[in-house]
Amino acid sequence: MIVTAGGKGSRIKEVEGEKPLIPVLGVPMIDWVLEAIMASRGVGAVHVSITSNTPRTEKHLRDRGIDVIITDGRGYSEDLNQVMSGLTSDHVMVLPADMPLIRPETIEDVLQQAAGMKVGSFCVTVPVEVMKALGLNLTYSLTVDGREVVLCGVSVVDRKAMLTGLELDQAYMISESEELALNVNTIGDLRRAEMLLSRRLAHQGVAAQVR
Repeated sequence: MIVTAGGKGSRIKEVEGEKPLIPVLGVPMIDWVLEAIMASRGVGAVHVSITSNTPRTEKHLRDRGIDVIITDGRGYSEDLNQVMSGLTSDHVMVLPADMPLIRPETIEDVLQQAAGMKVGSFCVTVPVEVMKALGLNLTYSLTVDGREVVLCGVSVVDRKAMLTGLELDQAYMISESEELALNVNTIGDLRRAEMLLSRRLAHQGVAAQVR
């Protein structure tokens, strides 16, 4: 498992500090992601890729005992290739650090569905209508099984195939989940994430009382 956390977060100018450490309901954004990963079944070793843009994130992660891989910061694809070259797993799940809504069961579902696909890259997508319902801006879409969808940044890749540098054959998973639709890139996204998390936590509290 690779969590990508090396971006500058330049679109969230209203909040000071490094993007992975931006508080979401008082908790660093990346910690929501890490907690979901740690609670997931079927996840092997966990690594977080960072760059020189995120020194405080590096300290935060090392203090938590999380393995950190520092990349050159040349670009997303270049950095991901650099990370993959240092790993040994045949297949690696890639998860952005800016998805604080992600849940263990969703991670498990992606891994389970990817396990049956013999492709270079298994990409998770979200329907455009889910994005629009959340008020999220669209920059690019594609058609999968007759539906207009957006790549959410979550994938499972064949590490060795990726390192060949050749174009990877792809398969797609379509998810209706809000948690996969929302990457926190703007202050508006941050407010939406906090609203949805608050709603989820309130529901979980009620459910716990019922049990």
